[in-house]
Amino acid sequence: MNISNQAAIHATQIVDGFEHIKSMSTLEITPDNMATFHQFLDLLSNEHGSEFADNVLAQPQIQKIKPGIQQLFSHASSLYERHWAERIVASDDPNEVLGNEYPYYKHYQRATGLEINAIHSLADEPVKNVLMVGSGALPLTTLALHNSGLQVDNLDINGPDLLLGQQVCQSLSPENEMTFIHNDICQQGNLAQYDVIWLAALVGDESLKNKIVAHLFEHMKPGAQLVVRTAYNLRTLLYPSIDEQGLTPFQLKLKIQTYADNFHSILIAQKPV
Repeated sequence: MNISNQAAIHATQIVDGFEHIKSMSTLEITPDNMATFHQFLDLLSNEHGSEFADNVLAQPQIQKIKPGIQQLFSHASSLYERHWAERIVASDDPNEVLGNEYPYYKHYQRATGLEINAIHSLADEPVKNVLMVGSGALPLTTLALHNSGLQVDNLDINGPDLLLGQQVCQSLSPENEMTFIHNDICQQGNLAQYDVIWLAALVGDESLKNKIVAHLFEHMKPGAQLVVRTAYNLRTLLYPSIDEQGLTPFQLKLKIQTYADNFHSILIAQKPV
């Protein structure tokens, strides 16, 4: 069977999986629902090669449902983060819940560790102050940045998620001195104080990301770095992606295109000095 036929079959499986999830009476975090989601995510594995992925993405039925998949994944991700955030805040031993019960804890440690090592390696001056845009209800990146010795501010457009994220950080690291800002990043000033700005994968759709990048370039200080979490291949069906050209006029410094599942891809750019 040639790659075009394989891609057509795979596209049909993606459509069927998406329609099945949409048909659920309620979207809740239950073991059965999570099993269904994992089966669907397996269809969008990073391990598929670029030629196969391009053929799948070119299928008309995939292009038709792409916005719906991204909307569904964003909603499901928010529910999942809130579920675990509430468990952590309510627990008598929040670090135990995070370290031994939350399924993606080691993933966040590894992925954020990779980013932290990269920004220190690429920086012209010592990195001290960072802003996490889209910190959310479960700000594990925030905590990793804080635990690495960085001064972290958090920004999110969703007020309830931001408040819950602040409670999570207080539960896990009571002595933290982090700041939590409720705002739209495109309305946020004072960005020149940051050495690095992180942009979460689910912040903005593909058209809004261009506006965000333009705002950041205008207001960040020369030499500051921008870390963008994005996606390639079939993972672009989940995340609103941005490519190297989308970061212009930032100067691209590093591109990490991952092929391990559950890892986002990473772009690191710098505002020219």
